[in-house]
Amino acid sequence: MTRHSDRVTCLKCRRDGQPFRYADLIERVRLADDPADPNCGHFYLETVHILQCPACGHRQEHLHKRTPYPTLREAQTQLDAHLLGKG
Repeated sequence: MTRHSDRVTCLKCRRDGQPFRYADLIERVRLADDPADPNCGHFYLETVHILQCPACGHRQEHLHKRTPYPTLREAQTQLDAHLLGKG
């Protein structure tokens, strides 16, 4: 599946303006540990697209969605529910 993404530049060959290929999708839980982040100390459930550059084949992450949760348990529950099709 190929879609044109919003001005993504390849981090390896520095080309942009070409339609990147969406190679994969991952969901993960990540701690917000940046003091400048208003959700510092919370846990994010992130949806990340893995994009592939059509010119050089390099794969890189593109953050699609990030939802904060106050505890790891809540974030993990949401991740598990989404993976099981209950969320």
